Amino acid sequence: MKKTRFFAVAAMLAVCTAASAQFTNTAAATPKAAASTDGWGTFYVQYNPVKMSYKDDDDDALSFKGFSVGYDHAFSVSKSLPLFVEAGLGLQYLTYKDEEDDEYYSFEDKISMLSFKVPVSLVYRWDIPGSKVSLMPFAGLTLRFNVTGKETMTYEEDGDSEEEVDLFDKDDVEKYFGDEDYAWKRFQMGWQIGVKASISNFVLGVSYGGDFSEIAEDAKLKTTSITLGYRF
Repeated sequence: MKKTRFFAVAAMLAVCTAASAQFTNTAAATPKAAASTDGWGTFYVQYNPVKMSYKDDDDDALSFKGFSVGYDHAFSVSKSLPLFVEAGLGLQYLTYKDEEDDEYYSFEDKISMLSFKVPVSLVYRWDIPGSKVSLMPFAGLTLRFNVTGKETMTYEEDGDSEEEVDLFDKDDVEKYFGDEDYAWKRFQMGWQIGVKASISNFVLGVSYGGDFSEIAEDAKLKTTSITLGYRF
């Protein structure tokens, strides 16, 4: 995950630096063109590697695989600058799996969570003159509402045994883990920063973000998002 985060940040810096240089050189060499302030919509899919890290105990962090689908719409906020507010709605599914196995004992732990997310970002769009390429750095906030979250534990030792826990149900969590404070929370607010490139109508993007609020006691989610979308 640290390598993924490093490459994501490096990609953002490289693209933004290249965009700035291109914009400066073009502006110096050609007459200034009017900036496009037309909004747009984007349908997208994402790959979301997610890390649940614990306060002062990063060694016990859980690594989830995640996927999202959603729609964003960008609204112009300036008549003279290509500055936009982009907001939308997405559906995200996360999974985690851990297992141990030896000659006498096996254990499998699975976690799944389904969430709605509402990202709201401030976007600046550079349309590269003479091409169909636009570069769009952005930063903003994400609201997430967790619909379902389940943990399934399967034991195999002198017979099979399976237990399923609703992670958002305090009674269920207390029954299996002995403390209702381990129950997960339905709502989180977080932040994200990233960059997208639009080539004709196709969009590629990378971003990184984290939660301000905890999903569980002393635990927060950190998310890398790799986006493929269609803009219209």
